[in-house]
Amino acid sequence: MPISCFRSPGHAAACVTDAIKRGEKTYCVAINPEKVRLARGDTTFHEIVRNATFHICDGAGTAAAMRILWGMRIPRVTGVGLFFELLALAEREGLRVFLLGADPKTSAHARDILHRSYPRLQCVGCRDGYFRADESPAIVEEINTSKADMLFVALGSPKQERWIAQYRPQLETPFCMGVGGSIDVLSGRVKRAPEIFRRTGTEWLYRLAKEPSRWRRQTALLGFALDVLRQRARSHPEAFDLSAADHPRTVETASDAENLKVATESVGSPNR
Repeated sequence: MPISCFRSPGHAAACVTDAIKRGEKTYCVAINPEKVRLARGDTTFHEIVRNATFHICDGAGTAAAMRILWGMRIPRVTGVGLFFELLALAEREGLRVFLLGADPKTSAHARDILHRSYPRLQCVGCRDGYFRADESPAIVEEINTSKADMLFVALGSPKQERWIAQYRPQLETPFCMGVGGSIDVLSGRVKRAPEIFRRTGTEWLYRLAKEPSRWRRQTALLGFALDVLRQRARSHPEAFDLSAADHPRTVETASDAENLKVATESVGSPNR
């Protein structure tokens, strides 16, 4: 599972907008322990994730694995953090955005919040995620007609990644990203974790305290931690595939993201 090394959410957002201005089609995936574990058991999903242009280090567990296995300190760039950075940058640069996902009420409220919080932002479309599979081609046409520069898909993972991968060839939008619950955060329906939790990488603990029903999802973190510790116990750093880079090098362009990915195949590859 590759990781793109960015200095900060602002740096990642600047790389995305630079690619848009150059006419490049790019796609970003936020890498966290849940996605890594899913990719290990699902070769199709593994390929979907690998084929993305940018792979941000979203989860604290992902960053910890990089330190434990390779001694690499990769700056975290959370999906929700990059989402808000891109909205702000799109407003400044005059780029058009399209939001797809969340329930109808949340989607409508998110659009109202966008107009108030980013008054100069060109939000050219906002559609909820309650649609049938056979409606997807019409939605793709709606997105293309809007001439959006950025498409944010909030259908939950892995559904959002699968949807983007399936319709990416037909989509004319330069940049796509699955943003999970970020539209819920934008609308105010879900609160972001306080800064202290974000800084210490314990957002999961805050969310679990607020929503105890999420405990089943946290089992993925435990499974991921055990995977990492088992790999660390039986391997040496030089045994891993680091063909893309011997150490984390900073991404400056979309081309760099393709060439300078830090490969973490032993943790993220499908089970054989």
